[in-house]
Amino acid sequence: MSVAMNRTAIVLLASGLSRRYGRKDKMLADLGRQPLIEYTAHMITEVDPLTRVAVCPSDRPQIGERLINRFVIAVNKKPKLGLGHSIAVGVNVALQFKPDAILLVMGDMPFVESWILEGVVARLTAGVDIVHSGGANGVRPPTVFGPACFDALAALDGDDGARKIIGQGGHNVVGFSAPAPLLMDIDTRDDLELAHQQMAIRQRYEQAEPQPQEAVAEMDIAPIDLGQQRTAGVGFGAQRR
Repeated sequence: MSVAMNRTAIVLLASGLSRRYGRKDKMLADLGRQPLIEYTAHMITEVDPLTRVAVCPSDRPQIGERLINRFVIAVNKKPKLGLGHSIAVGVNVALQFKPDAILLVMGDMPFVESWILEGVVARLTAGVDIVHSGGANGVRPPTVFGPACFDALAALDGDDGARKIIGQGGHNVVGFSAPAPLLMDIDTRDDLELAHQQMAIRQRYEQAEPQPQEAVAEMDIAPIDLGQQRTAGVGFGAQRR
């Protein structure tokens, strides 16, 4: 039996330093007339987990202020310590709710859809410790972890994030194989520009009016006497003798 979503704590990671993006915080970068972080945050609200925790930086309060009505805010006072530390901050708050699973979601992945979250959680069955969203091309978040990983997650530090837990062996790791375009993350301004292009394509598709179907001309069909019809020697009508 798989872990239920309502027994899963979702941790949204939104306190990175955005080193490759530039001096501004990419979580607040404009994408489709709203901040990047809003896409993942809104998507998470479409499912019904045990709790929603957002890890937000203490020196950029705008992020936490946007999320506080939808998430429990875990304040990361030391984002310079890396992704691993951010995960530990969120996991330690999530563990207070006694979850059966912890699902890590990155705040810079605007195209992830809620069915992916439901899918990875559904695959966390007996004997499985970790389910990630990637496939043959490698490990990709969102990633859900079972209880066997909780202590290690809570003690993470450094820039490697949860990779050391996934790659160290000793855990049964399964991939969900979500479509690669939905797992795009925004690390650079070029990535953001590509996301703008994908967003524009989506909007054009959603706004496109369905093409009217051509009317089928009515045809006059002559009545058929089934009593006289035979196919392959079999009569459709019984004849009395």
